[in-house]
Amino acid sequence: MSLKNRIKGPVFSIITPFKNNGKDIDYDSLENYIQYMYDNGAKIFYAMAFNTRYLLMNEDEIYKVNECVIKKVKSFEDDETIIIVGDPLDCSTETSIKFAQHAKDKGADMISLIYRAYLFFDDHVFNHYNTIANAVDIPILVHEMPFMKGIPKHQNGNWSIDLLDRLANIPNVIAVKEDAKMDDYTKDIVDKISDRVAIVVSGNGLQQWSKVSEKCQAWLSGVGNLFPKVEMDYYKYHLNNQEDKCNEIIENIEKPFFFVKDNYSWHLGIKSAMEHLNIMSKQERMPYQELDEEKHKHVGEIVEQIKIQYNIAL
Repeated sequence: MSLKNRIKGPVFSIITPFKNNGKDIDYDSLENYIQYMYDNGAKIFYAMAFNTRYLLMNEDEIYKVNECVIKKVKSFEDDETIIIVGDPLDCSTETSIKFAQHAKDKGADMISLIYRAYLFFDDHVFNHYNTIANAVDIPILVHEMPFMKGIPKHQNGNWSIDLLDRLANIPNVIAVKEDAKMDDYTKDIVDKISDRVAIVVSGNGLQQWSKVSEKCQAWLSGVGNLFPKVEMDYYKYHLNNQEDKCNEIIENIEKPFFFVKDNYSWHLGIKSAMEHLNIMSKQERMPYQELDEEKHKHVGEIVEQIKIQYNIAL
């Protein structure tokens, strides 16, 4: 089966733990977290700009994190696993090429490339990805999220469907992470390019994916970062047309936890939840700062309610 067709179901983002008040990356906890996800059914792992905290790291740290997660996933010796790593948020095309080459050399299955420079013209974006594709023979995931507008009078920040259509024709481009979080726009993208690339939708988790699941193969994990088996179960139920089971997971697990996302933020809330379950510390690196004790306690109470409701044993 081609790599594109193997990108199905939940894609588990890798969250980076810190120690020493955020000064250092906790590599032991990082490896243990990947092991925890794998032991609970995760197969596709994705180190990325925001959840993995690349935006808080220097380039040397990103290289080291990428190497760490690649080595850990490959240590499973499981042909069903996929490891995707990324490049820095703000960098030149030449730097992205270096990260793509490093990812290939270390054994990654795919490189995720994000474009956070100002958008001036679509050709600039196309040339960026095409140049990297021509320089390094590694599968590419295009991380599509709203642009910073270089000519605001004539732009709305969205990637044009025509641009995504052109990118989907680059042979190395086999996946797109759709991060606009706009239902109609997401559907237009899925309709246009899902015949050529795997699309990983993100934002609002299972509820978002369910709107485009007929043509869209995968979604970025949400509550699965906390309870990987839950999202693996959801995908199994979906394939078996067990709609009642799918709705049970959404109502009893995803929606309750999304109170945390909607009120305390996804990034800080998931860290608090994982500390509550002794998966990793909730420590952050400034300017990110962990939730205060009152909010952290509330997150823990929500997690306990979810465990009881869905009979989750850890």
